[in-house]
Parts: sequence; C-alpha cells; structure tokens
Amino acid sequence: MSQTNRIRGIIETSSLTGVKHAGVGPALDVGWFRVSWMCHSPAAMKIDSQAAHPSHVQKTLRVATAACLLVMCLCVLIEIYTHAAWAAMGASGMLLAFIIVGQGYFGLRERFLLGIAALVTLLALLSRPEAGGVIWSALDRAAFLAAFMILLSLLRDAAATSDAVLAVGSYLTKQPPGRRYAAIHLGGHALGIILNFGALSLLGPLIQRGVKAMASDGDAISAIRERRQISALDRGFSWFIAWSPTAITQAIVPAVIVSAEPGRMAAMGGAVAAVIFVVGWAEDRFRWRHARARLRAQFMLPESREAVFPGGDFLWFLGVCAVLAGLTVAVIFATGVGTIPALMLTAPVITLWWIWIQNRKRGDAIAATLGRYRQVATQSIPEGAPEALTLSAAGYTGLVAGGLVSASRFATTLGLANIPPLLLYALVAAIVPIASNAAMPPILVVTFLGSLLVATPGLTADPTLLGLAFVLGWTLNLTASPFGASSLVLARVTGIPGTTLSWRWNGAFSLAAYGVSVAALTIFASL
Repeated sequence: MSQTNRIRGIIETSSLTGVKHAGVGPALDVGWFRVSWMCHSPAAMKIDSQAAHPSHVQKTLRVATAACLLVMCLCVLIEIYTHAAWAAMGASGMLLAFIIVGQGYFGLRERFLLGIAALVTLLALLSRPEAGGVIWSALDRAAFLAAFMILLSLLRDAAATSDAVLAVGSYLTKQPPGRRYAAIHLGGHALGIILNFGALSLLGPLIQRGVKAMASDGDAISAIRERRQISALDRGFSWFIAWSPTAITQAIVPAVIVSAEPGRMAAMGGAVAAVIFVVGWAEDRFRWRHARARLRAQFMLPESREAVFPGGDFLWFLGVCAVLAGLTVAVIFATGVGTIPALMLTAPVITLWWIWIQNRKRGDAIAATLGRYRQVATQSIPEGAPEALTLSAAGYTGLVAGGLVSASRFATTLGLANIPPLLLYALVAAIVPIASNAAMPPILVVTFLGSLLVATPGLTADPTLLGLAFVLGWTLNLTASPFGASSLVLARVTGIPGTTLSWRWNGAFSLAAYGVSVAALTIFASL
C-alpha cells in the first residue's frame, strides 16, 4: 500500500470528519473506526459526498481556521520566549478570529461554553471598572491553552503513520491482560514524567494501531483491548502529576499555599500514586474477570500467539522519545521556561522531523513530505478545533469569573475557619474534579480556592496536607472529567469521546481513587 493510501485510510478511520462537521448526528464508535449511524441512508450518502467534495466556501473556511490556529500558536510561542507585547495581542486576536471562522467545527458543547464566556464577559464589563485588564489577561491565557492543545497533539500525526509505532503497539496488545495493564500504566506514568502530555499523544495512537493490527480476532475482542489499554494509559499518566517535580501541580500549588513543604508534599503524593497503581490493576482485573470465560463459551477466545519482541522498532520508538525528551530538556535549560512551554516548542519540531524520516527513502521524498505537512496543517489542525476551544473557553471563563469575586470576603462569609481539617481536605479533593466536570479548569479552582483558604484567618489546616489535597483533586480530575486535560488530549488523538474516557471507562476507578486519597490524607494527618 502506498504512503498516500495509508494516510488516506488513517484519516478516514481515525478522524472526526464529514458527518460530524456537517452536523448530521452522533457517530458510533466501533474500535478504531467511527461511522455514522446514518451511513446507509440516502441523506447520509449525500452529506458524505459533500464532505468528500467540499464546496469552495467550506474549503476557504477550513483553510482560514487552520491559518488562524497556526498564527495563534506562533504568536503564543513568540510571547513565551520573547515576552513581546505584540505577540500577545496577535495570539488573542487570532483566537477571536478562529472563534468566528471555525463555527463549522463547533458542536453543542463548544457553543454552550462560548455562551457562558460571553455572559461572564458582559457581567465583568457591567460590574467592574477594571474589567478590561481582567478580560485581556484571561484572553491571553485562553490563547495559551488553545495553542497547548494544538501543538501537543501534533505528535499524533507523525505517530499515526509510523511503522515502528505499529510494531510496538502490536507487541503491547499481545501481552497477557494482567501484564499488559501494568506495562501500559507504568509506561504512561514514566513517560509522563519526561514528556508530559506528549506521552498521551505518542502512546494513544500506538495502542490503537496495535489493536487495529489484531482486528482479525473480532470487533468484540478489539473493543475490550482498546478500552483496557487506553484506560491503563489514562490512569498511569494522570497520577504522575501527584508527585513529579516536572508536573505543573508541583509548581502551582506551593506557589498558592505558600507555607506548604514541596518535598514532603511530593513524597506523600508519590506514595498515593503507588497505591493507585495497585487499585487500578485490581479494578481492571475485577471488571473483566468474566470476559475470558464468556469469550471461550462463545468460541471467540483468540488463540495464544508468541509475541516476537520488535527490538529494532522498539529502539526506534525509544529514540524518538529520547530525542523529544532531550530537546525539551535542552530548551528548558537554555531558556528557563517550564516543561509545558518547552514541549509546545519541541513537539512541532519533532513532528516535522519524524514525518520527514518516514518519507526520506521515497523517490519523491520531498513532495511526499510536503504533502504530509500540508495535510497536517489544513486538515488535522482544524479538526482539533473543538478540543482547543473547550480548553481555552473554560479557562477564560474561570479566570474572568475569579476576577469578579473578593476571595477574603467570600471566605469570611462561608466561615471556612470553622471546618474541621480532615473534612476540609476531603472537600478540596472532591471540589476540584467536580468543578472540572462543570468546565472549570483545575488551575482556576486551585488558585482561586487556595488563595481563598490562605486568606482565611484562624485556619487550622496543615498547609502541606492542604496542598496535597489540591494536588490529589487535580490528579483525580484527569480521569474523572471529560474536560480534564488528559481526556481532551486522548479524545483528540484517539477519536474516543471524553465522556466515554472519563465517565464510562474510568468512573468507578476515579471513585475508588478518591476513596484512597481521603484515606491517605487521614493517615498522613495522624502521623
């Protein structure tokens, strides 16, 4: 199969194209493929034809959307590394332009968030003389969040057409279920420490391509494999932020809870993360304990296969990870920026390099590479518009709303000083993921509620345990909320809805993890 056909097949089966953007209706998830429930009707066939042959207006809007997002990302990067005021203005302007021209990519969720953002903006303008500064600051942060989502997801486009990714993914899916969960959970956790959200962009497509390679075992088995492995990745990755010094939680929380001890807080978070690994493995085993017997009874149990370790492909994949990690570390040391801003610069560079490597031996290497770059820019990036808008609109709304409230007055009104410390820890750990389900970003909830509690006179809570409660709540949000960053990234790179990833696949796990978190806080408080 030619490279062009391989790319076309991936685009047609892994992207949310055609029917979704035409507004026809829900898509049905069947493993790797996503098909319209109307796919055999004359109306759907007509819309599919329109999607395959878009009008001049549709093409123009798609290119305009891509251009706005690309320029916005470029301006955000320039602002990060040069602090140029004009770049901040350009990023905010391009975000607003993207919202205007990208309407065809937005669904009910995105339009709802835009409506809430507009309402909060109006309230700010009517109630605060200094509203302009608050709105401008929130808009700048929203552009950063949108660029973060777009740039980190670029790794998926290179991983989707990598033969090494397919070989390693296939090998992982052939492991026994118990060992496979441990390998993916721990692998996602370890890579998260180095690559942050880049780990999801790399491993998500890797898992799906491996599952697709074994699709001959049947749709039912493929669906189970995909769910168990994506869930293991989601859980393993999410809990690295409970303790890792490279995680944003370890930078934000001590800055808000100024008396917290970062080292002690990270050590306790690491202990909780270790227990969570056992809990996640046990939940996976318990949930699927009858699956093997059921498949055997239905004569659907696949034959055991000897998994040949793809040494060369595995080393190549590790090499890509090492190059990404090394380049990211070099940027951090050279510029002094954090891990996430560094990854926002290195991810597109690695994507361009990786795509070139895949095409370098072709006779038309230059043309093929440029063609892939064009496809990424004009199709993949606009298709990331819904997730980019979700993250940016939620962040904007929370920041503007936070600017409307006096934290110290609010704390006094609620009488927060009278709440027992253990109850306060449990409430904080619950409020962050609950608020995330209402599209309130954790960074806003932590900064707002943290500053509110710090301003409370007579508060008897241990600052380090209070900080840990915020960290655990932030961690829980990643698997418990469809608006959590990991759900958004995985939804973007796998095509699986965020509600499926969080509520359906990880709902029980998240509740169990919350129970473990409260128990851990209770134990730590007694020491």
